[in-house]
Amino acid sequence: MKKGDLVIHYDEENHQIIFYSTNVVNTEAIRAKEFGGVCLEVENFKNQDPDKAEQTIGGMVLALLDLQSYTKIGIRAYEAEAEKNIKQWVQELEEQAKNNDPEAQYNLFIQLHSQAIRNCSLIDLARAESLLLASAAQGYVEAKSSLKNWEVSKATAEKCINRDSQI
Repeated sequence: MKKGDLVIHYDEENHQIIFYSTNVVNTEAIRAKEFGGVCLEVENFKNQDPDKAEQTIGGMVLALLDLQSYTKIGIRAYEAEAEKNIKQWVQELEEQAKNNDPEAQYNLFIQLHSQAIRNCSLIDLARAESLLLASAAQGYVEAKSSLKNWEVSKATAEKCINRDSQI
């Protein structure tokens, strides 16, 4: 038996959610290229009631499908819930970053970098950079890796911000 992955596809035209199982080799390029995705620790779910664990994962799947689709599934207002959850998560990261937690600093860097581009804010970009530098200085591996390409990423972000703020 070969290791497999599960691909979930929302066919908006036919209003169907389709599950494909495929050999892990077939998703290797996708996993290498795409952003890290939502990473769930199995141990966290083992410590929950099985019904609650299944409900949590199912809710996340539906929310992610809905957020990535033009035609919304319509079971909940997932976009509003996602915004609320992100705001809460950012508040938690802010508190942890104040205590010099390098992982929180790095995660907050990612959020602020994205926010800087979205809101055309050089102030957010500068804060993102300071968080990246602080996290990398503490030896956080992902921050050190991101720092290698930071000058290019920063220049690209500045170009986008300057272009979009003039429109």
